[in-house]
Parts: sequence; structure tokens; C-alpha cells
Amino acid sequence: MEIWLEEISRGLLRLGMQPLIYWSVLLLFIISVRRMKEERRCFGTRVYDVFTEGRSTWKIALLSGVGLSIFAVGAGVVLTYEFLLLLAAVTILFSLPLKLKLLSPVFTVGLTVILLYFLPLYPMGNISDDLVQPLSSVSLPAVVVLLSLLLMVEGLFLTKTSSRRTFPERITSPRGKKIGQHRVKKLAVIPMASLFPAGLIEPLAPWWPLFDIGEHTYGVVVFPILLGYEWIARAQSPKLASINLGRQTIGLSVLVFFTAVGSIFVPLLALAAVVIALLGRILIYSFHNSREKNKPYFTEDHHGVRILGTIPGSPADQMDLLPGELIIKVNGIPVKSVHEFYEALQSNRALTKIEIRDFRGENRFEQRALYEGDHHQLGLLFVQENSYESMAQ
Repeated sequence: MEIWLEEISRGLLRLGMQPLIYWSVLLLFIISVRRMKEERRCFGTRVYDVFTEGRSTWKIALLSGVGLSIFAVGAGVVLTYEFLLLLAAVTILFSLPLKLKLLSPVFTVGLTVILLYFLPLYPMGNISDDLVQPLSSVSLPAVVVLLSLLLMVEGLFLTKTSSRRTFPERITSPRGKKIGQHRVKKLAVIPMASLFPAGLIEPLAPWWPLFDIGEHTYGVVVFPILLGYEWIARAQSPKLASINLGRQTIGLSVLVFFTAVGSIFVPLLALAAVVIALLGRILIYSFHNSREKNKPYFTEDHHGVRILGTIPGSPADQMDLLPGELIIKVNGIPVKSVHEFYEALQSNRALTKIEIRDFRGENRFEQRALYEGDHHQLGLLFVQENSYESMAQ
């Protein structure tokens, strides 16, 4: 037991040596700054703070990291430092375009598996034997099983998407009309532990490690896995779209998992599992993009004013107003435009009462006292642009 505690402690210390830890912070900062600039251009104000793309992910990331670590250590998955460096290099390469959708394990782990699968075909004269041997010794079935489990985690993240943590955008449609959309994107850092060659831990049973690379003693290494996704909801609620995409992704992960397990007995199935994951991911998002070409969900509505988004911490956020809901009346006055909304809001400066039509088509009422310093529009974002000049007149 003391040996395990010692190796786990060393593994946690090795986590600080992983380049992806520092790269993830820099990547989140750059993506957040770009997004905040776009928010100021669209709405005249910053909507979400810096690093929001990485928030609300740590619970799922930590729990899934523990689960993946238990599987990896329990099954005896042995990963070399050279493999982890290759995975880190592939991850950084896919993150350079600053598109979080490229950080799906389908792409990062998938490309790493493809590189390892075709490693014997590379001209060996161009690659050092000290690098080839540790890479070629890694078990491909173990890696593709991890790919399938990470894909399942991605699906879980999607199903847990909050309507309050998607990013509203105002764009111009092909017909020249202003419409809204939501960009759903997250970056999670999943800490995972596995065995690596050289350490104090000896095999516990004849079958352990199941995914062996020929060493007789092992240590524990903790390393980060960057998992990201990014897509646009324009013709439907981002929450509903997230749930559908998440369920489809989990279904795909199950298919990839059984194919990966089969690769333990038929090595060629390791490559087949990656191909299934890639094609499945492409099909899922192709169907999603085709649905998004339908009538825009966030657009002007003659029955009221459609909410595009709310600023976190604002009165609208505290009143539980959600993107996609329709404001029918303000202080008892029917509103059909942003200008009418603003005028009705000024009719009672002490108390605001709003009638909203929710996603089920049912009306509900929300009210809140207004205080000095509150946002002049309650922190609501609309598809229609605000004409402050006409309001002042």
C-alpha cells in the first residue's frame, strides 16, 4: 500500500510537467478574449467573463477523470512518456486554429492512434530507435478503448449544457435580416492517471497489466486530456440541440467501445474503431447543420420580443429569463419591439412585471424591484438592435 501511495504522489507531481496544463490556460485566455471582442461588437458590452468557456466543467471533468483512472489502472493500461508527448503535440496542433470542435477525442486521440498504427511503415532511418520502441510498444486496443470512453464523456458534457452558459451572437441572414444564434462551446481539462514503465509497483496477478508492454515494474503518471466541442444553434433551442447531440454522441461511443474491445482479439479493429468514430462524428454534425438551415429560431416575432440572451448576474438573469423565451407584456403593456419594451420598462421605475411565453407555449409572470445601478434593459439581449437615439427622442 505504501508503494502505491508513493507512486501516486509521484504521479501527481509529474502532472506539473505536462505541457497541456499550461497550454490549456493560454488557449482559454485567447479564445475568451476573441469572444469578448465579438460580444462588444454585437451588443456594445461584454456578456461573459474571461475563461467562461472552461467554467462549469470541473465537476464532470473530475468525476470522469477518476472513472477513467480507475479503469486505466485496474485494467493495467500502460502508457509511455513518448506516447503522452505525441498526444500532447497532436492536441496542440489541433488547437492552433482556435476551434474547440477540433479538440474532440475523435480527432486528437484518433489521429494519435492512426500515427501509431502506421508507425511500422515509416522510414526508420528518419526516426530514432529510442523514440520508435516506446511508441510501438503502446497497446492500440487500450488507446481506442480510452477514445470511446472519452467520447462518452463528451456526450455527457453536451447533455448537461446549461441555457445560461451558451454564447449569443447577432448575425445577418442571407436575406439581409438580423437574426440570432447561440455558439455552444466548452473546453474541459480531464486529469487522468495510468501506469507507465519503470516504478516500484509489481504485477498484482498473472493477467495484470492486461495491456502490457513488456515491463515488470510500473509507476503511476497523471496527465491532462483536453476535451472540447463547439457548434452553433440557429434554428432550435441550444439546450434542446445539446441534448440531442449528446445522446447521439453517447450512442456513437457505445458502438466505438465494442469495436475497440474487439480489437483486443482482432488488431485491425483498432483502426476500424477510429474510422467509425470519425465517420459517426461527421454524420452527427452534418445532420445537425442541415437542421440549422431551417427557419431561424432567434428572430423577430410579431407576438412579442424574443430573448436572445441575458447578462450573468443582471436582473434578467436573477428573474430566470431564458434565451428563446418571448416577452409578451411589460408592466401590463404589450410589447412587439425593443423600442416598445424600453418604453414599457420606463413606465414603472420601481417595480418591473414581465409576462413571458415559455418553450411550452405557456405564459408565466416574473417581477422584480429595480434599484439604482441596475442595467437599463435588465441585462437582456435581443435579436433587434437597440436604437438608443430613437429611445431618447
